[in-house]
Amino acid sequence: MPPDDFSLEPLINQSSQGDGLNRRIAFVPIDLCGAASHRTPLTINNTAQEVTIGTGKRTIEFMNTGNNVIYYGGSGVTSTNGIQLFTNQVKPFSNVKDTFAIYFVTDGVETSTLRICEFA
Repeated sequence: MPPDDFSLEPLINQSSQGDGLNRRIAFVPIDLCGAASHRTPLTINNTAQEVTIGTGKRTIEFMNTGNNVIYYGGSGVTSTNGIQLFTNQVKPFSNVKDTFAIYFVTDGVETSTLRICEFA
């Protein structure tokens, strides 16, 4: 690593559930991350929305910046069977295939904002 490269952002991602001592940190090795590119934030509602990986990308990271829980899973995801992504929680997926697809949904009439960043 060059001596002037002191950024820890590609190394540490706050991927956690809970607060305080229950917070877990996920590490993404810097040699696996390329240039980052952001995508337009999505407004997630109670209709499942599919997100796929961009061409030439290998890592994708999601952050719930809205006020309500977002649930993720396969094409049939609902608020009762999906995995919770809490407000301000980040979920990275690395070394994914070109066929990567994930779905997001909220509960009832709630909406929330999902931010997406991809890495080559």
